[in-house]
Amino acid sequence: MKILHLADLHLGKKLNDFSLILDQRYVLKQVLELISAKNISSVLISGDIFDRAVAPSDALELFGEFLYKLNSLKVKCYIIAGNHDNIERLSYLSNLVENSNIFISKNFSGKVQKYSVSQEIDVYLMPYLYPQIVRKYYPDIKISDYNDAISKVVDDIRVDTSKVNIMVAHQFVSSCDLIYSDSEQKSVGGVDVISPEIFRKFDYTALGHLHCPQKVVYDNIRYSGSILKYSLSEINQKKFFTILNISNGKIDFEYCEINFLHELREYRGYLNDFLDEKFYSKIKVDDFIHFILLDENALDAKKKLSAIYPNIIFLEFDNSFTRNIDSAFELEVSPDKILFEHFSDFYEMQCGEKMSKDKENIVVELVDKIKEQD
Repeated sequence: MKILHLADLHLGKKLNDFSLILDQRYVLKQVLELISAKNISSVLISGDIFDRAVAPSDALELFGEFLYKLNSLKVKCYIIAGNHDNIERLSYLSNLVENSNIFISKNFSGKVQKYSVSQEIDVYLMPYLYPQIVRKYYPDIKISDYNDAISKVVDDIRVDTSKVNIMVAHQFVSSCDLIYSDSEQKSVGGVDVISPEIFRKFDYTALGHLHCPQKVVYDNIRYSGSILKYSLSEINQKKFFTILNISNGKIDFEYCEINFLHELREYRGYLNDFLDEKFYSKIKVDDFIHFILLDENALDAKKKLSAIYPNIIFLEFDNSFTRNIDSAFELEVSPDKILFEHFSDFYEMQCGEKMSKDKENIVVELVDKIKEQD
């Protein structure tokens, strides 16, 4: 039997105001093609289906289409809610689709839901859990943090050791060599850390939450990673689909790299070089691009670049001014200086060079106009 492990779809997410719905649709189409090509019988989705609790209509529509096509392929699908999802909304949907072999985690009621994928394989669905949720069901036990909470919930699961047991979870399972993105560092922050030892009773733990595909200490505890690069800190990460090949009680892994409609790229250099056809004729100009310009002055840089590169997600400068922007400085405000001299001082501090004669003439003219108006 082959099982596909997915997580962190984040349907409806935007990358610096650029909608990713077409890119997400492109990847989900690959999922359906992979299922047919590899004869995959079941899919696990380890949380964060949507990017926010109240998902936009295009994200809901895309997810509905995806579930319909999974059902058409006669594939079983097991889904849990992540910390970005609204578990009440997903729980409501679970009752509607269960007859279609789509199984979605319901609100936690003190026990983890178990489903039999086959006579040899059991799957456990544990949605993202907070300690305060778990405390309600264990009032006589001290639960002070996430590790206590998840440990107690998992300890109460009785697995059939004659079967292959798979846990689907969405938590921050700790390891000293984990790779995570800048957004995850802010949201995770170490508060919700749990030990990988909690899941040792399972033959495989299909994790969601962190966006880089990676194992957590053990080969059988894995984050599948997100389906797209959702932040600049993920720019060098390779994303791939994780396939479990289960035979005679043993699990082998297969990985298939994900192709993107738009790659996330970063270019560092000078404005005129990026405007040169010799450069942009060799690259895919509609990729999502982060430009770092080294120019001291580059007037209308965003406007000029956007005429060639339509998907600029971020533009920044690395020059003498930005390198010193955090250093403390003061302008000398003297009553003996005229307005032009104050502006000249500011210009030199801002741009790292003195104004040219042409620029001085422009400023003098503007100062005169200001005086006339005041």
